[in-house]
Amino acid sequence: MLKFRSRRGSSIVVYCISLTVLLAVTSLVADIGMMVVEKNKLANAVDASVLAGAQELIYNPTQVEVRVRDFIAKNGVNPAAVQIVVNDSQTGLRVTAEKQVNFFLAPILGFHSADVSSTASAVVLPVSGVSGARPFAIEDQALVFGENYVLKAGSGVNGNFGPIELGGAGAHVYYNNIVNGYSGRLFVGDIIQTEPGNMSGPTEQGIDTLLLDCDHYPACTADHFEPNCPRVITVVIIDSLDVSGRADVTVVGFASFFLEGVAGSGNESIVTGKFIRSVTSGEVSEIQSDYGLYGVKLME
Repeated sequence: MLKFRSRRGSSIVVYCISLTVLLAVTSLVADIGMMVVEKNKLANAVDASVLAGAQELIYNPTQVEVRVRDFIAKNGVNPAAVQIVVNDSQTGLRVTAEKQVNFFLAPILGFHSADVSSTASAVVLPVSGVSGARPFAIEDQALVFGENYVLKAGSGVNGNFGPIELGGAGAHVYYNNIVNGYSGRLFVGDIIQTEPGNMSGPTEQGIDTLLLDCDHYPACTADHFEPNCPRVITVVIIDSLDVSGRADVTVVGFASFFLEGVAGSGNESIVTGKFIRSVTSGEVSEIQSDYGLYGVKLME
């Protein structure tokens, strides 16, 4: 009987020790899991902030830090615990953020908190592929920011006035591409065709629609506009417009223009826009010629 009691006492001791170890392991696993979750949340917040900050390098370089810290704060991270470094060429930045994670169960083992950190970098590069392009093209040339350019001429050369065929020929497709943008993707090096004919009616109707769709207040201008403004359009840069009728041309780049309007009457409709810097979603390339339209790339 004495031996039985001794064994039972030993079992209770072993059980208590095992339970203590189990609780310790469980607390560590639970809090480590929570720390991993918080680190992932922080990484997502840093990624979002560096992408937003990179866009400001194009739109408003003086507001890069403000933009980054605003995004970080909205994701529950102390903006004061953020380091922001813009590269010398003003084409990229690196963001590092830290956050303290308070443990829930681990304090019973003496572990109260741990710090997690995340770093992300992003660069802005010229785009080499886009969707949403409008059916206007201009010849490859040295463009000057803030200058007015004719996107669709009133009098053509060899039957061409500036429009290009995107996704099909005809006035209806042309009008839809003006209003909504071409739904397909275009890439530098693609061979496309010009859209001959003046098509003044669809041109005027489409441009007027875009102008009326800009309901921002104050009204957008070429110097101050909302990035999603309908008046900000992507135009295709091609190798040459010196072709006859419907003819093949080569895409060499993409540019952004702020629509100034459509002028003229009858068969003399002329579309003009100011050349601007802008950011869009699309493929980017380090070797692509710079036409002022950029994409943002998250670096590893």
